[in-house]
Amino acid sequence: MNQEWVEITAVEPGGVWVEGMQRSACGSCNARAGCGQHTLSKLGRPLKLWVPAEGQWRIGQQVLLSMPAGSLALSALLLYGLPLLSMMVLAVAGRWLSGDGLAAVLGLMGLAGGFLLSHRVAMVNRERWQPQIVSACSGPLIHSDSMQTES
Repeated sequence: MNQEWVEITAVEPGGVWVEGMQRSACGSCNARAGCGQHTLSKLGRPLKLWVPAEGQWRIGQQVLLSMPAGSLALSALLLYGLPLLSMMVLAVAGRWLSGDGLAAVLGLMGLAGGFLLSHRVAMVNRERWQPQIVSACSGPLIHSDSMQTES
């Protein structure tokens, strides 16, 4: 499972909005070129995420968020790959059957159908792919290589 410390930015009925926390060592790490956290921090605004959660939460509270292993990659592949694949297959079939006109029409139909199918699969797997709060930090969070918490 992938885990990341995040901060609660809003509390609503049924869940919370969380935001990734900036790493203090991001500027000095040697892995900047291949680091997703560094790339996201350069975009200028933090990534916000809705997490269903029961219980008492407060704004500013730091929590450990867990994503099931492979769920992020699989959902991205499904969201982007399936529509593109269905568009290409139907466009090639249309080109082979009739010509450019049918290829364009079938390609657009394949793209739309791929988006609908990926949406349906995502809704079926929604519970399995949902991030969850696994623990909360009662004291200040210490940023270090080992990501320790202080109670």
